[in-house]
Amino acid sequence: MGAEDLELLVTIVVGAADEQQARAACDELVSRAGGVVVAARDCSDEEPGCWSVAITVATDEKATHSVSGALGRAVRTFVRRLGDGFPTPRVSCEPPTAWTVLDDPDLIDVLVPGGERILVEAWAGVDPFWSTHSQ
Repeated sequence: MGAEDLELLVTIVVGAADEQQARAACDELVSRAGGVVVAARDCSDEEPGCWSVAITVATDEKATHSVSGALGRAVRTFVRRLGDGFPTPRVSCEPPTAWTVLDDPDLIDVLVPGGERILVEAWAGVDPFWSTHSQ
């Protein structure tokens, strides 16, 4: 990724019996977003039957003038594309990243059966998966 490139990392928390069921629950979102699943992790130590599925999604946004503005736009644009029922989120930004959390299980369940929360992160100039999972 170049310094101007932005990429999205979307993490979905879903109630599922196993990894296969968690990934299958996210198929609609992955397809709609044009994303790629990069990880699925059992997080049932926090809550029984809890899985997180991470996907990366390319974005057309470029950080050419205002990195903060581009990061925020990338997050809001992704959420708008999820459907009419999703409100425009409040976005937090601290370059090289911006993020929001969608925390409406009834709304998310329409797109991801068993979905509880979605974290949407935009990253500028770094690999978002490596940045969030290498600690």
